[in-house]
Amino acid sequence: MKLRRVTIIVTNLVIGSYEARSYPDEQKDASGQFPLYSVPVYTIRVRGTDDAGNPVLKDFMAPRFMPYYNKPASPVPHYAAKGWVNAGLSSARTVIVPRFIQDYEVQNRYSPGRGAIVVKDSFYIHAGPADLKDAGFGSAGCIEIVGDFDVFKKTIADLSGAKALKVTQAIQQLVAAGKLVVEIQEAKAPDIKKSSTRNVKWAP
Repeated sequence: MKLRRVTIIVTNLVIGSYEARSYPDEQKDASGQFPLYSVPVYTIRVRGTDDAGNPVLKDFMAPRFMPYYNKPASPVPHYAAKGWVNAGLSSARTVIVPRFIQDYEVQNRYSPGRGAIVVKDSFYIHAGPADLKDAGFGSAGCIEIVGDFDVFKKTIADLSGAKALKVTQAIQQLVAAGKLVVEIQEAKAPDIKKSSTRNVKWAP
């Protein structure tokens, strides 16, 4: 079995917007309402070759910068940064994926999608909202794929050349071989704090 390199390209091409909430603190007021913020949505590409050697490029989408707020007076200790941050990786880099956490569950909202592709430290690529109208997801800078995350994972597995029974096994084999790569294009982080769209009273 010969594994083929698969590249996930986090582009700087903005194709839409999404209403996100701040995370890990929602900034709820006394009435139980919290603000949503408009964040840009970028094209995320998966590039590789099929079994016949033909080039394949499939597009997905995700926010890559999110409103992060860790209340200084009572911070969540899991996160080092306190206060407000426009969270996300902005500088250009190419990373050989060090780890795939196959049982990872989304922390900020319920999602049926499982698994996380580790980019750097706690910056992951994992499941996100079902669509752009599914408002209220948050993150600490992770790239949350919009739509069916299983389709995203299967695309990677299909391009890998791994002859495994399960998608997760194929991705694990690809990571172990050092052939799953993330390319991040440089993008300026937006000023999310100034992009509040509305207040909502809703429990995730």
